[in-house]
Amino acid sequence: MLLALMGITTFGFGCAYLVAPQTMAALGGLAITRPAAEAELRGYYGGLQIGMGVLFFSGLFRASMARVGLWAAAILFAGNGLGRLFGIALAGAVDSFNASGVLFEFGFAAVAAFLLRASSPPQPVESP
Repeated sequence: MLLALMGITTFGFGCAYLVAPQTMAALGGLAITRPAAEAELRGYYGGLQIGMGVLFFSGLFRASMARVGLWAAAILFAGNGLGRLFGIALAGAVDSFNASGVLFEFGFAAVAAFLLRASSPPQPVESP
């Protein structure tokens, strides 16, 4: 279920950035000042998120990819959340866009980490 939600979210946002970078940038308060900036948004925000979505979806269809998707989610969303928190701290201000981003990113990372831990096989206890 989590992989499906993350897949829909990242794939959807990626497609939106690929098709309408101006509109998506405006949601985050970003200004596109030159054509190359649109290429950056389409590539990084669009292409990367589409790739993440495909990775998460692959875990729904291939059992061997489920843990890979969860590991990717735990690491990537935690990194994204930490970067966003760092940016908020440097800016000294937070808006609703970034506050919701922090909740979304750390929420996905935490649930992915929980699912990884819950699905890990028990480790045998070695006797001395």
